[in-house]
Amino acid sequence: MKKTNIQDIIKYIEDNLTYEISLSDIAKTVNYSPYYCSACFRRYIGTSIKNYILKRRLQRAAEDLCLTQLRVIDIAYKYCYSSQEAFSRAFLSFYGISPYEYRKKQLPISKYYVKHNSNYESNKDGYSMKGEVIYSLQEEISEKYQANVLHILNGSCMMDEFKDNKWISDKFTYIPFNEAMCWGEADEKIFSDSFIEKRVQSLNTTIEHYRSIVLYPLEPLLKDKFDTIVLWFGDDMFCQINMLTILAYLEQCNFEGDVLFCMANEVTDEMLPDAYEVDIKGSLQKYKSIVCKKEMTKEKLMPVMYQAVSLYLNYRSKNSEINRYIMQNINRENSKLITDLLKTFPQYGLGDLQYEMLIKNLRIDSYALE
Repeated sequence: MKKTNIQDIIKYIEDNLTYEISLSDIAKTVNYSPYYCSACFRRYIGTSIKNYILKRRLQRAAEDLCLTQLRVIDIAYKYCYSSQEAFSRAFLSFYGISPYEYRKKQLPISKYYVKHNSNYESNKDGYSMKGEVIYSLQEEISEKYQANVLHILNGSCMMDEFKDNKWISDKFTYIPFNEAMCWGEADEKIFSDSFIEKRVQSLNTTIEHYRSIVLYPLEPLLKDKFDTIVLWFGDDMFCQINMLTILAYLEQCNFEGDVLFCMANEVTDEMLPDAYEVDIKGSLQKYKSIVCKKEMTKEKLMPVMYQAVSLYLNYRSKNSEINRYIMQNINRENSKLITDLLKTFPQYGLGDLQYEMLIKNLRIDSYALE
């Protein structure tokens, strides 16, 4: 099956999300058997057709909750749920929040897109709009909050992007958080000697290198005092677990100022136009449960972080969608497989190094079974 056939399947699904969709109907649009369509879709997209439809319907439903006055029951029927209760259960399971609460609070969520679908590729006009949103957000923050503001960006790439596009204001301090907290182990006391030791071992680096790359750029956060901290993080798993760690650290050091979250959609390369106020209370306990113990927290999470944590707690398991995809393509050349993984699973935000380690470990396990 060609890539264009997969795009035809995606277009058919997108055009019919408010109608009953059968695998047979999908197969007819590309003139292949239902079984072959299902197998190829999973191979290209990394998830089943059924799961893709579920995610896209829930996302469209979330948009309707924010942008329309439709009743929850009407939205449920619109997206082919048998009852309001069935829709509410699915929504809560996916976003960690009920449809009613989401409509009331309108907290950020991660939008589920597929990079294979050219409709969602970024363009110059979109990039220009992103810059305007970032500039507008900083102006709004400057007007509403105290002047001593620290901006924490998720990594050096975002920091370089801000510098190259002159999105940095002389009024503020900017630092990157160069970590990959979704990989490996961590200590409960953030940035302690034990924490550094565990991170060094997890990242297969040296203490000197870790201090240089991670801790040195963080010195303003670790040593200086600020009235307001702005977190610029994406919606994928990688970014959200990093952000959770920063929020936990702020609670650990008893930060008493304002904390704001400005979210980027990593797939569409768009920036949300709002800065969301974040209550750091409970963040340390969330971090200890999720990152240290690898357990779902009992504490409430904002929807975008709930989505990320759900991915995080599952992606290293044997039957995760990433590991299944790797095992199905275990004999492919590393570089090509990694390129496909980056395209297929953007919601995880993993990089070349993480995928290289996953592939290596799965190959070792595969050879051991032979």
